[in-house]
Amino acid sequence: MKILKYLTVILAAALAATGCYDDKGSYYTGSWTDIAAVEGMSIPGIGTNYYLNLVEEETLSLNPTVRFKPGVDESLFTYDWVMGGDTIASGLKLNWTVMRTNKMEFNQSGQTSFWLAINNKKSGENWRYYLQNDAGNLLKVTIAQVMAPKVGVFVYEKEDGSVEWGSVKGANAATPEAFTTLYTDIFAHYNAPSRMEGSVVGTAYDGSQLIVYTNQGPDHGAMVQTSEASTNPLGLSIGTVSNLVFDGVPEAGINGQSFYKGNMQEMLVGNSLFIGPTNNVYQMILSDAIPTQDGVVQIMGANPYANLMHFSVQRMTSGELWYYRYDSNRGYLRQILPDENGTVLKADRIIGVFRQPTFIDKQVKMFVAVKSGAAYQLHTYTYEQKTSGSDIITYIGKKDITSWAGGMSDDCTMFTNGIEVPLNYLYIAKGRDLWRTSYESQAAPQVVKSFPAPISAVEVVITSPNRIDVDTKELYTAVFTYDAGAKTSKMYVLDARTDDLKAYSEVETAIPGKVVCFRANQ
Repeated sequence: MKILKYLTVILAAALAATGCYDDKGSYYTGSWTDIAAVEGMSIPGIGTNYYLNLVEEETLSLNPTVRFKPGVDESLFTYDWVMGGDTIASGLKLNWTVMRTNKMEFNQSGQTSFWLAINNKKSGENWRYYLQNDAGNLLKVTIAQVMAPKVGVFVYEKEDGSVEWGSVKGANAATPEAFTTLYTDIFAHYNAPSRMEGSVVGTAYDGSQLIVYTNQGPDHGAMVQTSEASTNPLGLSIGTVSNLVFDGVPEAGINGQSFYKGNMQEMLVGNSLFIGPTNNVYQMILSDAIPTQDGVVQIMGANPYANLMHFSVQRMTSGELWYYRYDSNRGYLRQILPDENGTVLKADRIIGVFRQPTFIDKQVKMFVAVKSGAAYQLHTYTYEQKTSGSDIITYIGKKDITSWAGGMSDDCTMFTNGIEVPLNYLYIAKGRDLWRTSYESQAAPQVVKSFPAPISAVEVVITSPNRIDVDTKELYTAVFTYDAGAKTSKMYVLDARTDDLKAYSEVETAIPGKVVCFRANQ
């Protein structure tokens, strides 16, 4: 067992404490035997401060000198730099690119200790030399994590079967032209060797925590901390979906999940649909939980996601389509989605669900695109949500859209602007192209922008995530493309209100995988 001896009060005066660094042994307080002094450990500008505030990706440099007592063989000594209990470098000279690791230990105020470990290879003795301020007080260290998402987070699937997340850093959400930096592989950075694995089936994000749901057990994904203001450090995996959401392994595969902030969250486990409020970023589903609705094979909500008067559509095992929503006062509300004959609409697949992006709450138009056999139809309705009784849903008509966008497909993405614009745009992301028409005229859509690689994810971002009113503004539309050859994604930030889809920015950073969703900080 190695012996650690702290510097005396005359030299560096540390606190008497016990502990270990990187599993190197146990220690006790004692006096120096071989060392006369340690010099050159001061950091300019500290003065009488009690804290050393570091920022990730900046460089911390120290080049101290250790003076030994006469006759001491200096070749017997090695040196390690230890931050928060984790050895960050070896050797006497330090040039460290600041980066918080998953081994570092911080207190609830986000502070930790930092020292130079001086090791005698022959005797096994170790000494700690702590940094101090000019008054001789021990310095505590904080690390600001630049990976904190200032704009939003994206989730992507990698070629090796793992799932990762990254963040977009910008001045603020209202300046999309400044979205220039992406941080990737954050889960591996802070949690290796743990991994998320499988295909992503949903996400939940509230700005502080992100849950990624996957189709692969036993973990079925993970919850990670995405903010610095918490006892859990940014990037840390708080636990698996199985443990946190299901308190065990789900009874069937997760076939769908959605989180509509301020409205509801839902999860489709097998054919059982569970719906709850968004008071917490996750809903607990215990082994004996009673499903909100059985016999469900597909769910899809209106897009953009967080508008006033949100609704979703569910497809049953029978092929029937039902309109439903969650009300904080009334709970789960459900009624048929009618066809042109007034009976329940049936389809083989839901292709798109969206609504008129307006702050009015009466006679709002909603649209449901479906596939029946080889044909695709777009059904138009109006609806009004009531505080009692059933919502009023009125069938307007349908349009055959089989030939739209060069021939419709099941994997297209349909969306409107986040707010109403003069031409009432409806977009279809399909392959490398963005197609556009008016959801009022429903004329044949035209290509308005093409990309070098197929589109894998789209998100419209507005200023008021839980409500649309006269002051709401559309900030930007994030588009991600995936190059299957290079196995990388790329981010584009557009103004989708303009005729030419003006590009706010084109982020050069390559994302090492296929982005499947983006969630903005709101």
